[in-house]
Amino acid sequence: MRDISLVIIFVSILPMVFVYPFGGILCWTWLTLMNPHREVYGFAYGRPFNLVVAVLTLGAWLASRRRDGWPPGAMPWLILALLAWMTVNSFFAADPDWSWPLWEETVKVFVLVLAVLVSARTKARIHALVWVLVVSLAYYGVKGGVFTVLTGGTYRVYGPEKSVLGDNNHLALAIAMTLPLVNYLRLHTASPLLRLGLAFAFAIQILTVLGSYSRGGVIALACALGFFWLRSRRKWAYLLAGSILLPMALGLMPEAFFERMHSITAADHDTSFLGRVTSWQVCFSYAVDHFPFGAGFAGTQRTAVYNFYFPAEFPHAAHSIYFQILGEHGFPGLLLYLALMVMAFAECRTVVRQSRGRNGLRWAGELARMIQVSLVTFWIGGAALSMAYYDGYLILLVLPSALRALTALPRPAQSAVQREKGRKAALGTV
Repeated sequence: MRDISLVIIFVSILPMVFVYPFGGILCWTWLTLMNPHREVYGFAYGRPFNLVVAVLTLGAWLASRRRDGWPPGAMPWLILALLAWMTVNSFFAADPDWSWPLWEETVKVFVLVLAVLVSARTKARIHALVWVLVVSLAYYGVKGGVFTVLTGGTYRVYGPEKSVLGDNNHLALAIAMTLPLVNYLRLHTASPLLRLGLAFAFAIQILTVLGSYSRGGVIALACALGFFWLRSRRKWAYLLAGSILLPMALGLMPEAFFERMHSITAADHDTSFLGRVTSWQVCFSYAVDHFPFGAGFAGTQRTAVYNFYFPAEFPHAAHSIYFQILGEHGFPGLLLYLALMVMAFAECRTVVRQSRGRNGLRWAGELARMIQVSLVTFWIGGAALSMAYYDGYLILLVLPSALRALTALPRPAQSAVQREKGRKAALGTV
């Protein structure tokens, strides 16, 4: 039944792609983030629905007479520069046959990100993207929270198999990252019933993060809630709600959860943390020894590379977005990746400044503040997870650029005399 329902929904959406290409981008985003084809059990399991929508969307966009032009600003050029360097670096990968298929998967993610950046030009489109991002992850967040309540937190919460969210740590970070956006939608939704549903989703997804037993996820959650509180306007109301809800959530969790969290303070004896440190050393050493290149996509996980530096250790993933990029693409790749982060944060501040005092753009400033909280949450939680190319994060990373272009102050109108002077100057007659 699930397979039939998914196929019916998918087929009913396809005609919209040809009429309204941005609808195809929304569908593409939904399929990429939620992975509904991993939630079925029959003939539709694992089918490339997102690839079909991607091809049709790009074709419809190219055929459209009203397609949007290249977006302004440095963000798209930084993304292209990073993609170009990743491509060049892949020719020098430690194991090219292993890295090139992963390069292909990563390029598909960046194509979606660029499509979002090119097309997200209006408030309606930006809000639609935020809704798709929130709902796609809230599906697992709400389901996981209910599961945690029903089982008393005895079992860990995982995402869909064979996806980036299949790992409990990755799911926890993705959920924590989107919580500020859930509250933003709650504040900017007219329907009382929908606002109530979003408030419930916000609260229950906190239990999903706790139920994942992810130490990094809990740290990211604490950062998200802390920064969210600092950025909020109703600090006393949120402080009161948090002082009631958080003790209730923690009171639901069993002793095994607190034992797991307590191991954070014993990092020098924790084998998981020590394994991360070893992987970080491998990534750093390879980047230094092969400057300016890295080992290629997932190259530092190859036995020949890992055991060259630590012969007695079993190869592990980088477990850090920063060391992942460093080990795979060297110092130039890391520099470009960090530049994207700085650019996104700076553009959030620009949006807040440009929208200040403009009632029609107040929403943009508030969304930019919440995106800042989401990004900082991901940057902190990602310091211990290999999620450098997570599509949900990368989509969120480029939204500030769309907001900046939308809120840019119009140039002052020139008088007829000024226009005439400008025309004569251009002709060399002044």
